[in-house]
Amino acid sequence: MKYLFCILIPIGLSVLVISIKHIVRFANAKMLYEMSCTSRDGIFTLITQGKYGIWLSGKQFIKSPIGELGIKLINQQTGKNIPLSAKLLRTSVNGFETGRIELYSFWAEEGIYVISLDGEGSTGDKVGAFVINAINKHPVNYSQFSIQIREHIPVMVLVLCILGIILGFMAMALGIIFPIVL
Repeated sequence: MKYLFCILIPIGLSVLVISIKHIVRFANAKMLYEMSCTSRDGIFTLITQGKYGIWLSGKQFIKSPIGELGIKLINQQTGKNIPLSAKLLRTSVNGFETGRIELYSFWAEEGIYVISLDGEGSTGDKVGAFVINAINKHPVNYSQFSIQIREHIPVMVLVLCILGIILGFMAMALGIIFPIVL
């Protein structure tokens, strides 16, 4: 009976490996377009329809332009404004010097799109920018930041992967401990 618990070791290891693979895919989501924050307009092409994310990328530990960038997305062929969904809990991916944060997500069909920075950020971002401006009086260096269009990966995938890593470690630990104790 106690050797049946040893089966938890390969099960936990496989759950752990699968979860880590998905987290790496989440961090390395395919970038489709990048535009510096110093330029106000950009044109990009989406080959397939789907859900995409607009990310702000740049150097960490300096003042960022969140709240000072209003982003508009327009389908160039139809002239329709694409509605952007603001992220309630913003996903971020950080390295040692640079990081990125998902500002908006949107659903779009294939086609050519124009992205523009009009300076009218959302109300929540403006409040955050007001607080940051009260603390840090330095101006934003827009040349160190860029706007990226990436494939959108749901946050639920990240949550399930974290739970998978925890359960994988627990299963492996129980697979080692139970046969010794029993």
